[in-house]
Amino acid sequence: MKNYALMFMLLMSLFSCKKDVVAEEKDEKIVVEIQKEAQTEATATVVNVTPSTVLDASFWSGIQTMLQTNHVDVVFADGTYNIASTITLSNIGSATKRLQLKANTVGAAVLTGSIAKLMSLNNCQNILIHRLKFTGAVSEYALVIQRSPNITVAYCRFENMPNLYYGAVGAHYPTSNNIIIRQNQFSNIGVGSTAHMIYGAFGVKRLKILENTFTDCSGSFIRFRGDNSTHGVVYGNTFNSTGTYMVNGTGVNPIFVEVPVFNDVNPGDETFGTSFMVTKNNFNYATIGNQSTRYALAFHHSGFNPTGRTHLISVADATTLGSGTVAEKRAIMSSKLGLDGTKILYGGNNNVNLSTHVVYRCWEAYGATAPWTGVVSISSAVSSTGLATTYDEALVFYDDLY
Repeated sequence: MKNYALMFMLLMSLFSCKKDVVAEEKDEKIVVEIQKEAQTEATATVVNVTPSTVLDASFWSGIQTMLQTNHVDVVFADGTYNIASTITLSNIGSATKRLQLKANTVGAAVLTGSIAKLMSLNNCQNILIHRLKFTGAVSEYALVIQRSPNITVAYCRFENMPNLYYGAVGAHYPTSNNIIIRQNQFSNIGVGSTAHMIYGAFGVKRLKILENTFTDCSGSFIRFRGDNSTHGVVYGNTFNSTGTYMVNGTGVNPIFVEVPVFNDVNPGDETFGTSFMVTKNNFNYATIGNQSTRYALAFHHSGFNPTGRTHLISVADATTLGSGTVAEKRAIMSSKLGLDGTKILYGGNNNVNLSTHVVYRCWEAYGATAPWTGVVSISSAVSSTGLATTYDEALVFYDDLY
């Protein structure tokens, strides 16, 4: 009986510890991934930094030298880092040795500053940014990733940045391939419609957005902008728009996931990305605030037609997109918009106060004249098959194409 009691107490202790870990990093549950990362951390060279450390080009040059022989963990001590100039990593990283920028506790190392960007990665590779918090009066991006493959941002906090003009996280250009944004929290982001929680643009490939929580943004929460930014994954996230985030005196409920092109030259030079998978997300809109843009996934065009495409569709084509058969809708999407409905994978999402699942929206802009402007549902013309059903599947989705 005494042994049974001791065993029960031990089990309860273990369960309590497990609950504490889950509360801190609620979804770090992929055992193989955790074990692999733990093994890497155990063998990494550790470099400790504090708010007084100068994180300049000389510092990162030293880190690059270390990466020639070993994995490196740059560990940010708890505290507030008042950033006076952007933490810039340029040509940093190794294909075989991983660099991690991390805090030991989620959100305990706080990066803030009244500057354009808090952190910038350019021509980098194989970097994990882990548990850092970004906040404050930053004006352009909290974190921008450019021309940098195999970057992961995990368990970070992006909170209370009302001055951001572009995004909390930016991922830009085709060589920014396989960018994974997973299990982070985003809230209260942006100054207007140009600002996003995650801004993928200019040909980014395999931008994978997994199991994050998003609450209140001034612009569309996630953007995959033009120039064939494609093979995007949006899996297992929670999107909350409370209708109380104010832009120009109005509570907004922006589009959750947007694929836009902005063609300000004639002919246009931006085309839509063609392949996306959006599944197992919670899309939650408030019943207060602006109710006109409650779309889960929107393909948006502004400006002139790009070469070989007719984004400025006719009234008749818009009517067919809205009320035609699936085959008729897909024919217009393919011939006019360059979109293949079988490659837009959407389904298995939970929706609260959602107006429409998937739409095409066309606006006049930059001097272009459109025969039709408006919003039309293309929900029935996309595919609900072939979706990832687990985190593991979503993590490697589209990898067999690259």
